Amino acid sequence: MNTFKSIADQILRESGKPLYSKEITQIALKRGWLKTAGKTPEATMNAQLVVDINSRKEKSRFVKTAPSTFGLNPEYKEDAKKEGKKLDKEYKISKAVSSKQKGDIAEARIAELITLYGDTCLSCYKPISDDEGIDIIVKEKGSLKTLYIQVKSRFGGNPDEIFTATVKAASVVDHYSMAVVFCYFDTEEGDLWDYLWFVPAPDFVKMANQLQGGKMLGFVAGRKKKESNKWDQFLIDKRDLANSIIEQLKRI
Repeated sequence: MNTFKSIADQILRESGKPLYSKEITQIALKRGWLKTAGKTPEATMNAQLVVDINSRKEKSRFVKTAPSTFGLNPEYKEDAKKEGKKLDKEYKISKAVSSKQKGDIAEARIAELITLYGDTCLSCYKPISDDEGIDIIVKEKGSLKTLYIQVKSRFGGNPDEIFTATVKAASVVDHYSMAVVFCYFDTEEGDLWDYLWFVPAPDFVKMANQLQGGKMLGFVAGRKKKESNKWDQFLIDKRDLANSIIEQLKRI
C-alpha cells in the first residue's frame, strides 16, 4: 500500500462510510502508511481522488458525495463481480529477466530521479568499467564535487516484505563522497516504491550488521512504520533523493 489512492481505498473500506479527504489523510499519517515531504498532504489526497473520479468516471473506485468528501463506488465492485473478474490483477516480473537486468533497471530509475528532481542541476554517469561498488556517479553542475553511489534493489509486490541486503565491506569507502541507496521495485505498481533509503557511507559502515567476520555488511529494514528500526532516519521520498545528494555534497 504505497499510493494515495490505494491508501484511501483501504481506509474507506474499513470506515464503511464516506470521509473527508482530510480525515483519510490524518488516519493514514497516524498509522504510518503515508509519508510525504509535501506540506499539504490532504490537498494531494483530495486532488488525486478528484482526478481519478473525473478521468475514470463510473469505472473509478471512488465517488464524491459532498465537497472534499469521498466514498467507495458500489458500481465499481458490482461490475467487477458481474464480470467475474478480480478487482486487482496480479502482475509478475518475467522469469526471463536476470538479476543483472533487474539491477540495471533499478539503477536507471534512480538516475532518472536524480536528474529530474532537485533544487540544482545534477548529472549522472555510469562507470565505463565494471567498478564493483560504484553504480552511479553524480556531479553537481558548476562544481567538481562528486558523489559515488552504490544501489541495492529488491523486486516484489508484498508491502509487508522485509528489505534485506548485504554489501561487501571492501566496496564501501568510509567517506561522505559515497552513499548507498536501497530501493524496492514494486511489481504491482511497475515502478520503484515511493520511498527509498539513502544512507551516507560513513553512517552505513557504522550502523550496518557485521557479517562473515566483517567482510559483509548487512541491511535489514521494513517497508511499514510498524517495522521501525535504526534505518528509518534514512527513509525518504524518492523525489527527495536529489536534494539529499545536494546536501551530502556540501559535506565533502
